[in-house]
Amino acid sequence: MTKDSRVYCSQGPEQLPAKERGSLSGTQFVFKDLFDVKGFKTGAGNPQWLATHPCAPTTSSLISKLLNNGAECVGRVQTDELAYSLNGQNIHYGTPVNPAAPDCIPGGSSSGSAVTVANGECDFSIGTDTGGSVRVPASYCGLFGLRPTLGSLDLHACFELSKSFDTAGIFSRELPLLRKVWRVLSGSKSESRSATHLYLDNQCAHVLSEERLACLKHWCKQADIELICGDLLHENGWQLSDLSLLFRTIQGFEIIQKHGLWLEQHGESLDPTILERVKWSRTISEQDYLQALDKQAKFKELITYHLTEYALVWAIPTTPSGPPALTMSGEALATYRMQLMGLTSIAGLSGLPQLHLPMQGLQEGPCGISVMSLTNREEDLITTGEALIQGEKLVQGDSK
Repeated sequence: MTKDSRVYCSQGPEQLPAKERGSLSGTQFVFKDLFDVKGFKTGAGNPQWLATHPCAPTTSSLISKLLNNGAECVGRVQTDELAYSLNGQNIHYGTPVNPAAPDCIPGGSSSGSAVTVANGECDFSIGTDTGGSVRVPASYCGLFGLRPTLGSLDLHACFELSKSFDTAGIFSRELPLLRKVWRVLSGSKSESRSATHLYLDNQCAHVLSEERLACLKHWCKQADIELICGDLLHENGWQLSDLSLLFRTIQGFEIIQKHGLWLEQHGESLDPTILERVKWSRTISEQDYLQALDKQAKFKELITYHLTEYALVWAIPTTPSGPPALTMSGEALATYRMQLMGLTSIAGLSGLPQLHLPMQGLQEGPCGISVMSLTNREEDLITTGEALIQGEKLVQGDSK
């Protein structure tokens, strides 16, 4: 059977067998075209990148861990070019169809990783998340998606976009499987507990539709978790738009430092919207970057203190809404991206883990809510997620 080239990469590998039996035996996965497999080329979503780079000398340790624990790989899947987009659109290979909303974008940059899981073509997948590239497609495709603590998973033998923010991440249709995959990749054996309090900042609450907010309140009530609202961001002089710009400044400078020479030589091969971001990134000075890092450190200190002092888990709208329509103009998408990155940058700037939880049957389309906690509390987030989505099951049961 011919595989959809909008989803699967032609350079392979098409299949990698499990090497041993383990906790993931009987499961299948795909990986984003940023992870290396020895003897194959990594394309980073761009044909020119594929043509100008040799075959990988080593295999990503994350892929090896999955194979060594019983999972079978069924392919390498597409990404937005250089992982520098959140749309899931690729002018070279096409836009994968969003199974949860076929008339809408699937989200990126880990588009193929999300679509294959949502389609049931595999059980789970791995992607990367810098500015939202796991969380956003998980939201748009109705999946669970984990962006773990910065630095918690090995990113050797993986394409680097922005060293301050790059993480690997996991997509799954079920939280118990996501937990298994997380434990294999991280080596985590920690006990976990659910949160007793969720904090929703008022700036984030204003982004939520009444329907999503009502669903979150219902989840919390059923799980016996107290939902607390407050003005931490505003009281400390932060707006979501400030966070978006701060994140993009650090990210943009680091992209040019890492890939500037290649972009000078081959940048014209990029999608024009991505090329515009590259051109903007070239205007960021080292002084701008250093000042941004200083602001980031202060923001991280604020969020970490708040989570620690009050024993909270944050609730964050993963995306402003359901997925934008395929017909949305480029200008409108650019405006939407700024609002979106105000939300995704909270965990990015803090280096903290964030787990997306899908809400079913929303009028605005597939989306949901995320939970964010302290460093290395991924297990707690998954347990909190399991407690919250019991409310989802009760809602569905009431509607039958």
